[in-house]
Amino acid sequence: MLPVNSRQKKIKIEAKKICLIRTSALGDTVHALGLVNGLRKGYPDAHLTWILQPLPYEMVKFQKNIDRFIIYDRNQGVAGWLNLMKQLRKESFDLLLIPHVSAKASAIALCVRARIKIGFDFKRSREFHWLAANRHIPHHPMGHVQDQFFEFLDFLGITDYPVEWNFEFNREELAWRESFFQNIKRPAVSFVISSSNAEKDWHPEGYAAVMDHADHALGLQPMIIGGPSAAEHIAAQKISELCRSKPIIALEKPIRHTMLQISGSRLVVSPDTGPLHMAVAFNVPTIGLYGYTNPRRCGPYRKYRDLLIDRFNDPGEENAPITRENRSGRVQMITPEMVISKIELGLKNYPVV
Repeated sequence: MLPVNSRQKKIKIEAKKICLIRTSALGDTVHALGLVNGLRKGYPDAHLTWILQPLPYEMVKFQKNIDRFIIYDRNQGVAGWLNLMKQLRKESFDLLLIPHVSAKASAIALCVRARIKIGFDFKRSREFHWLAANRHIPHHPMGHVQDQFFEFLDFLGITDYPVEWNFEFNREELAWRESFFQNIKRPAVSFVISSSNAEKDWHPEGYAAVMDHADHALGLQPMIIGGPSAAEHIAAQKISELCRSKPIIALEKPIRHTMLQISGSRLVVSPDTGPLHMAVAFNVPTIGLYGYTNPRRCGPYRKYRDLLIDRFNDPGEENAPITRENRSGRVQMITPEMVISKIELGLKNYPVV
């Protein structure tokens, strides 16, 4: 039996200062931004602070619905933690939201001075998450990750909130995007070839076959996008060597350049990783390659389901309870023909307006 406060009903909490902890993971930064935009509807005059790490900060630093960011750089070790504590000692909040289950987030939450701290229910808590909160949203069966963020809005009695992300770019960035795509004479189809988990990643031979078809049969310009890591450069080079005509390799270090490349693409092909959720947020038709993770839990949110390639779920599992289960080897069951058919469908179903 769960503790009593895990079954609390929706409440309206008066709050003038609100803090959010979601420190890392690029995909979850997208999800947290959706939460922030809904939160602003319920608290139009509140001062909103977001605690996060440097790379996610770069993604959202121009967002108008956030009044202040507190950056925690875990790579600085003890110095980074002491700097965070120094900033938190100067602050107090009416309300703290903790849509992040980890020992790191729990430790930060325990140090935040807030009258009310809202976290997940007991069943979804681990790594001291339950102890870090003094209010807990009701238990729900596992659903899409974005919906788990929105459960905080439901708990606060915020209804009819917009499901939107609205990433902001400044004038210089928009000029950079225009200049970048001016040199590409055809619509670009961007390929994300690597994630943080190799089990999610598709094989180079498949990418090369699809890129060649996109180039020669569909008149698209294949482009490889992502981060600057050595592993990604090695994978990109291998794919390029397998292609008859070379794709553009645009592995950019600034995350915002990658965001600009995604936002200017005609289509995006990606496994389950942060750039996929960015593409969905930018309303770019997205072909999701899923096998290791369940797209019902972490696939494109409410969009482009017709372009999804799902090798995780077997026939008959469409309505099975969602779990955090992973399935090894499934993503390699995807064929180039499957991806090509989805690219062609994306061009047909989502024409340029």
